[in-house]
Formats: sequence, C-alpha cells, structure tokens
Amino acid sequence: MKNQYIFVGNWKMQLNFDETVQFASEYYDDFVSLADEHSIVLCPEAISLYPMTQMFKATNVEIGAQNCSEHVVGAFTGDISAMSVHNVGCKYCIVGHSERRQNNHESDEKIARKIEHLLDYKVSPIICIGETKKDLDAKKVFEVLKKQLTPVLEKISQNSLIADYLPICIAYEPIWSIGTGDVPSVEHLDTVFAFIKDLVQKTSIKLNWRLLYGGSVNKENIEELKKINGLNGFLIGNSSLDFQEFKKIVHLGSSK
Repeated sequence: MKNQYIFVGNWKMQLNFDETVQFASEYYDDFVSLADEHSIVLCPEAISLYPMTQMFKATNVEIGAQNCSEHVVGAFTGDISAMSVHNVGCKYCIVGHSERRQNNHESDEKIARKIEHLLDYKVSPIICIGETKKDLDAKKVFEVLKKQLTPVLEKISQNSLIADYLPICIAYEPIWSIGTGDVPSVEHLDTVFAFIKDLVQKTSIKLNWRLLYGGSVNKENIEELKKINGLNGFLIGNSSLDFQEFKKIVHLGSSK
C-alpha cells in the first residue's frame, strides 16, 4: 500500500526537451521504483509531456502539465487546452502558480475557468495559492487566500459531474518562500491549512481534497514540514531536479 503523501516535482523550464528525456531515462528505474511505494507526479515543460507519458505509461509514475488554457478551443496561439492535456495522458495539471499569476497576469477568475475545464476532462488540478511578503507583513494572508480560492470553489461547487475519486489538490506556496529558503513555521502553516480546510469543507460537494505545501522544500526541512496538520503532500521545485535529493525528500517525508 502506498504512503498517503503525494510528491509533485515541478520542473518548470529548467530542463530543455533533450535534457528532460535524458534525465527521465537515466533515472527511469529509480523513478519507477519510487512510484511503486509513493505517489509521484512529474511535471515537465509542455513540449516534453508526450514522450514522458509514453515513457512511464506502464508504470505508477504519473505525469502532470504545468499549465493549461482558460479556453476550450479556438484561435488562441500558444495555448494548450485541457482536452490536449487529457489526450496526451496527463493525470494532473498545475494551475495558478505564482509565476503565472505574476508574469502572465492571470486572474483568480481565469484560473477558475482553467480548473473547470480540467475537471471536465477528469484531470486533477493542482491549484496554487499564496501570499507575498507584503501581504504577510500586512497580516492579510487569510484575506488573500480567500480571494484566490473563492472563484475556484464556486466553479467546483457548480460542477455536478465531478467524480468523487478525482483528487483535487490545493498547494499552499507562500510567494516569499519560493526559492528563497525562507520557510514558514509549522505553527503558521498549521493555522493556514486549518483555514484552507475550513473553506473547502464549505463547498456543496464532498470531494477528494488533497492539501499540499510548496516553497523551498528540501531534504533539510522535510521532516519538520511533514508535521503540518492535515497535510497530504508536497509541491517541489528545484529539489526535484536532483534525483538523489528528490528521493531523500520522498523517503524522509514518508517516514513515520
């Protein structure tokens, strides 16, 4: 039986196509072995999704996209539809990452539409939320998270076709922690996750919610982070690009 935690590796645009295939091929057996005991999701850049889903097709390694379009179909040059994410074999898709929110000016409403389309195609969204350092200092953490989640939860509650077994992940990633090494205290995270859990439980549909933490996760802090109450997994950035580091995180994060 697999451990309860899910470990998502967000490879961002750190590896090009050739490097992605090479990395996955070099550690193929290791990834497969890891996924036999733990829930592992790898999220390469879009152009690498098809070779990755084909490479790991007969294994327990699951592949996720890093983004999808808010539109179903049409003249949207450069966009990738939720249908295509499904067709290529992805089981998960990250949406609302702070880099997309900041660099591509993605609104909460746009992110909610993406999630709606992903659910239509039975792709589990990994919904990223989080506050800036300015928000933290102004004590607006809960206000920001509620604003980000409200349109999402409204869309989800309106979708009566969602299968109960489909995991819906919410990844709390405080923006001030991503890539900085500055990680919130467990006490702070306990409070935030309790707040998120309370919000999602108020939706009209009982779903398979999974709460993840992301933000400077590494082998040095994983044992402390796994103490977060109500935690179901981790969204891991740079540390997922070093297989030995990633493996250590998975093993330490899963141990009792």
